[in-house]
Amino acid sequence: MKKIIFSTFLMLMLITKGSLFAQIDVHFSQFMFQNKTFNPAAIEISNTINTSLVARQQWVGFDRAPSSQALNASTYWQDIYGAVGMNVVNDMLGNEHFLTARVFYAFPIQIGILSNLTFGLGAGIVSRTLDGTNLVYEDINDPNAFFGKENWIKPDFNFGMEYIDPNLTVGFAATHLYRSVANAGIDYAPRHYYLYGKYKFEDVMDKVYIEPYLLFKSSWYITQFDISVLAFYDNMLWGGVSYRLGDAVVAMLGYCITPEIKVGYAYDYAVGPIRGYSGGSHEIMISATFEGFNKTRVTPKTPRIFN
Repeated sequence: MKKIIFSTFLMLMLITKGSLFAQIDVHFSQFMFQNKTFNPAAIEISNTINTSLVARQQWVGFDRAPSSQALNASTYWQDIYGAVGMNVVNDMLGNEHFLTARVFYAFPIQIGILSNLTFGLGAGIVSRTLDGTNLVYEDINDPNAFFGKENWIKPDFNFGMEYIDPNLTVGFAATHLYRSVANAGIDYAPRHYYLYGKYKFEDVMDKVYIEPYLLFKSSWYITQFDISVLAFYDNMLWGGVSYRLGDAVVAMLGYCITPEIKVGYAYDYAVGPIRGYSGGSHEIMISATFEGFNKTRVTPKTPRIFN
């Protein structure tokens, strides 16, 4: 029964007025640590190589439920006065498989004593595979039907900008610039827009500070809104909650194993129509920093402790 419900739900997301459209971009509940996945301007100005890996298993209990992984890496390079990086996203949803690989460059501009405005541009490819061998159609003569495996590879570009000072961060990004929302089709994902921000409230308690986060994400067809609050203790432990409008309530917990290695976990409890059929979603993240290539040490004017 769950398989039938999930298949129906999947097809409703894919079929709109007789045409097939690509799914929305991959979403991570711990987005505040994964901004480089969609925004090439979300960099650290430091002398380290910064990496992160996140894996998400969504809607536990469904057959072929969504499963996503993302790898990010970047470093600031004094010789080119900017940061270079890469990200790879693997995303599976039912009979669909997306693989996105990008490299990016980010250019920071100091606009205040302790503030920077960074611009970033990414370029790469998106590979989308649709396996039609498991699809069942009410009308086998449907001209939009797929009965074999189809693959499309397209160029991919994204752009972002981010303002950051010791307490405030605001960012904007657009992905899949190659194809407009109106012209998106089965062979290419539609353009997505991201707007996010956070503010750091220091000295809430001894060794404790709090950061609320907001994320707005839209492909015009589908819009998501997240509001989150995390509390950090002694720069070692964090925990918090998040609410994704009409979709899920999220609990998050993280710990710094060493100053260079951090791990995080998130559990999504569905509150939407899928609530009675799903065992929730699980997400695990690990980030690590390594010695960089800079000949002299870079002192970040706006350090990111947990990003």
